[in-house]
Amino acid sequence: MPRLLRLAAAVALLAPAVGAQDVPRGGVPPGGTITLDEAVEIAVGQSPEVRRGVLADDSRALAVSDARTGRLPSISASLAPTQRYGLAFDQTIGDVVTQTSETLNLGVGGSIRLYDGGRVSADVRRARLEREAASVGLERTRQQVATDVAQQFLQLLLDRELVEVQTEQLTAAEAQLERVRELVEAGARPRGDLITQESVVAARRTDLIVAQGAVDRTEVVLVQLVGLDPLGDYTFVGPSLDALEAAGLFAYEPEPLAALIDAARAARTDLQAQEIQIRAAEAGIGSARAGGLPSLDLDASYGTGYSSLQRRSVGEAPSFPVTLPDGTPILVGGDPLTFPGDPTLETTPVFTQFGDNRGGSVGLTLRVPIFDRFQTRRAVAEARIRADDARIQLDALDRQVASEVQQAVVEARTAAARLEAAEAQLAAATEALRVERDRYALGAGTLYEVAEQQARLAEAASGRAQAAYGLVFRIALVRLAVGDVAVEDLAETVVGG
Repeated sequence: MPRLLRLAAAVALLAPAVGAQDVPRGGVPPGGTITLDEAVEIAVGQSPEVRRGVLADDSRALAVSDARTGRLPSISASLAPTQRYGLAFDQTIGDVVTQTSETLNLGVGGSIRLYDGGRVSADVRRARLEREAASVGLERTRQQVATDVAQQFLQLLLDRELVEVQTEQLTAAEAQLERVRELVEAGARPRGDLITQESVVAARRTDLIVAQGAVDRTEVVLVQLVGLDPLGDYTFVGPSLDALEAAGLFAYEPEPLAALIDAARAARTDLQAQEIQIRAAEAGIGSARAGGLPSLDLDASYGTGYSSLQRRSVGEAPSFPVTLPDGTPILVGGDPLTFPGDPTLETTPVFTQFGDNRGGSVGLTLRVPIFDRFQTRRAVAEARIRADDARIQLDALDRQVASEVQQAVVEARTAAARLEAAEAQLAAATEALRVERDRYALGAGTLYEVAEQQARLAEAASGRAQAAYGLVFRIALVRLAVGDVAVEDLAETVVGG
């Protein structure tokens, strides 16, 4: 809709100079003056829905990282000190004794899956797509938050316009009161007309108080919606109704409905997010199917150990000669025959045992599922159901988008027609009041007729303001339904900044 954007750019030149200060993201501008663009920026930055969406995106980023770890090996180290008490056979004395022993086993092992049927790849793809869908869908949440702020902002501008209408009506009623007083003092009108007009002035003052109360209530809601400090002093500024009219924003020329629906299908981020969800669900089917395929693991381990029972001899073992009863040594091959004695033993040092007891293993493990109680079949069926459900949701969302665009266009056309009728009614009411005042001044009309026409004029002016701001917002809703306006450009689209 190029014409709309050109008109919105023209309105930007007519927006008040105040409120053009730079606003820190998520902060309040200096002096408490806030434009619609600044209000949208603050609201989107502080919206609980948007912040929860950001946290959800962070969570899905962790899910992607977690899925990728399936490709990494698993490595573990073990340290197992043990002390045992109980009976053991002592070879030195050839008897069973009660003893205490200490052992220390050290080891490191690892395993890496060489083939898993593509399960890790499918899990990574599904996690990545789910994160992408969440990130794309977050933009739609930001658009909705910005639109809610824009609607409340326009309501505030409308309420202020109604205050101006009531102020003008009060001024006109007070001026009419002075004319009636002059006519009564001149004897041209009965004193009852003066009392009647005084009641009209009082009623106009009441209407002005009510209109100002509506402004205050709308400001409170807007402060809460934007996320500002409720105790702060803020001034929300925006273009007046006359500025919007001068910019030509009330000349609504919608594009063909079919073109708008096609544009929405291409631009709506919620549709894009749902399409990505379908791809993620299809990746889940591959992950479930991999559960029924063979897997191949490479396993390796290496370790050593220490035991307090492990001994080694110290020095040379003693030997004793074999002799005859008279002490003569028995010779064998010319050498004395001896038999060895018990060697001197000590516990083998720790690091010596660590070096002597080293050992490891490397092996392949092939696992072939034969019967898993139909769990894989059930998982695949459930994954296909989720994918089909995602496609059904996309179809329903597509229909909803088309309906939203059509409804937004119809409401915008109705708002344009309502504004045209309201302007005609305002012109007629203005002329009718002028005629009744002239008739009253000439003595041909009554004060009741003047007051009635003045009330109709106030109603017509209020109706025209409501129709005008309603049209501006309905045009913005058309763009929201199409989804081709970024949050940063929403304020310019609505009121020109």
